[in-house]
Amino acid sequence: MKVLHVAPSIAQSYGGPTYSLAGYVVASRLAGIDVTVASPRCAPEDVDAFISRAGKTDLHFFRSVGGGAFVASPTLVRWVNGSAKDFDVVHVHGLFNSISSLSARAAIGSPAAVVLRPFGTLSRYTFRHRRTALKHAYFALLERKNLRGAGALHFTSETERQEADWHGVDFTGRAYVIPPPSLADTQHRVSRDGNSDGSRVLFIGRIDPIKNLESLLDAWLFVRRAMPSALLELAGEGDPDYVATLQRRASMNGIANSVSFRGFASELTKEKLLSSATLLVLPSHHENFGVVVLEALEAGVPVVVSPEVHLADFVRTEGVGKVAVANPPILADAILSVLGDDEMRKRAREFGPSIVERNFSPLAIGKLLSEMYGAVVEQKRAFAAG
Repeated sequence: MKVLHVAPSIAQSYGGPTYSLAGYVVASRLAGIDVTVASPRCAPEDVDAFISRAGKTDLHFFRSVGGGAFVASPTLVRWVNGSAKDFDVVHVHGLFNSISSLSARAAIGSPAAVVLRPFGTLSRYTFRHRRTALKHAYFALLERKNLRGAGALHFTSETERQEADWHGVDFTGRAYVIPPPSLADTQHRVSRDGNSDGSRVLFIGRIDPIKNLESLLDAWLFVRRAMPSALLELAGEGDPDYVATLQRRASMNGIANSVSFRGFASELTKEKLLSSATLLVLPSHHENFGVVVLEALEAGVPVVVSPEVHLADFVRTEGVGKVAVANPPILADAILSVLGDDEMRKRAREFGPSIVERNFSPLAIGKLLSEMYGAVVEQKRAFAAG
């Protein structure tokens, strides 16, 4: 079976979507699926990072203009329009950007079966925050028709699937929940010997309002009062003006000397940060999956997450962290609880990688992908046959 993945970016700065796409490529290959990836051009170091995770892959890059949600690549869309017929399945990642939306529209009109992965963009939260009117108009103009025409919708969690129901689009028989696989190399993990003070807390992700870092900085004031040696590191890129507002907030709270803004974290930098971290915190208002949670547990680091992180139930069930509403005093209590819980930290250190592997192995995910692709191809052929 031949599958084409269309992504709006495979850059490292794109974060979780790039990590998870690499995982799906690995899982597909293990299931005997022939994989091709089409994406806008990116920096050579981003290509190298993707290949280091995904392995040798047939990559096609195209010129693009704009950035973020407004990135466009007419040449990529034209290529999909002409090449979709050469694949059994076109798996489009993302909604609400012209690359994904127009590629999906082109592929739906081809003989290929189409799978759409929404990235959590169908939730009520997404439609209520930032560019609300534009999203509603865009959905009415393009995405509703794409969702109705796709052979399958690929969700990464059951919560994400449920959050999409309010649109009134019938997903019966077309909704598949397939999480991204773990790509941890447990035999070559970075040593955690440097983690000796037990008070280094880490956030990794986009520096964006959706991550609710204001609550984390407010919570940090309570943490520092109880544990003066504690340090907080925030790793990730964001709008410079927004980053500046967070830095001012840290100064106003009197905690600036214990908070470090690390900027963009490459894969190597991320590994080093995790190797010395005591705890990872993800207090997001909304988090479609939370790949960084898996990355932390793969490195043996326990986590504190908000209930809006879709891996929250997994964290709670496996006993590798705390789930706490991002109210500053409550969030601070959860952080202090994990920092002071030697048994939980030991469990995450000793069993975190195997817990992730057991639940998110590439072999298991590859089987799920193969079943989804087989079903949509069969459905497409039956429809074509009349």
